[in-house]
Amino acid sequence: MRIRRFTAPGVQAALRQVKATLGDEAVILETTESGGLVTVTAGMEEEDVPGQQELAGEVRQLAGLVGQLLEERHADGGADLPPELRALHGTLARQGVDGMIAAALVRETGALLAHGRSLDAALASVLAAPVPTRPDARVRLFVGPPGDGKTTTIAKLAAREIRAGRRVALIGTDTYRVGAAGELDAFGRALDVPVRHAPTPAALVGVLSDLVDADRVLVDTAGACARQGEALHELRALVDAAGPDAGRTLVASASTAHQIASQICLAYGVLAPDACILTKLDAAPAGAWLGFLWRSGLGISHLASGRRIPDDLEPATPEWLARCLLAA
Repeated sequence: MRIRRFTAPGVQAALRQVKATLGDEAVILETTESGGLVTVTAGMEEEDVPGQQELAGEVRQLAGLVGQLLEERHADGGADLPPELRALHGTLARQGVDGMIAAALVRETGALLAHGRSLDAALASVLAAPVPTRPDARVRLFVGPPGDGKTTTIAKLAAREIRAGRRVALIGTDTYRVGAAGELDAFGRALDVPVRHAPTPAALVGVLSDLVDADRVLVDTAGACARQGEALHELRALVDAAGPDAGRTLVASASTAHQIASQICLAYGVLAPDACILTKLDAAPAGAWLGFLWRSGLGISHLASGRRIPDDLEPATPEWLARCLLAA
């Protein structure tokens, strides 16, 4: 494994360096922060040589040891932290938040506590994220890893739009998953909304031009893992076909570990998502994703905690996000 370190003013900038240097197959090993700069340690698998897996394991252990030492140094210098901030750091760690991100959250929350706010209110203010750059986009594409709940999430959002009195149409572009078209068709029948299918970018252009009467058009896409460069390239073509005014929402499961979450954000960053929906909060804490998205500046629009339509979907207010992190 070839190991490189990349330093930049923020996570997104560092991840762009990783992608430009090592490509889509890069593995994120460690993320640290010091002096306002973020350092990402990444590796790239090379030719299979004897001992390669053992070496990769040793590198990961060393990266973890460095992170541990940094945290201990931070703890030694922070013995005068109020008990509630020490407890907050422990809670964030139990929720799976990256150690350096947890330290940054504690630091910023502590600054607000000094102004007389409660812990809940201070953490909520810190977690307040930018709203999607296209919050009212007429056309919105939903992208993300396979199995993370894109289709069910689309059905929930469609039901909410219908309740608000808007005309909704659904488009399916997934030609890989068995039963994907049938599932979307079933949701369309249940919601009494039109469903169209567009297997190619050119077909998507044609379908969108036919749906001029719809107030909201929600586009389901095929799931792609972070390392599936060809699939991500196909998604890029669909995004381009939808046009620059289309919104792009990343749908991701709360059960994803931090290192995998960072790889997903890096891979899907080429699609320039303007919002994220976290799913399956009923199955796992969302700490890893909440911390990473906060650091990267990608706003969370909704949280999903079950399959009921449309009930198990809530707008992701800062107060909701704070409660998620404090639930451990």
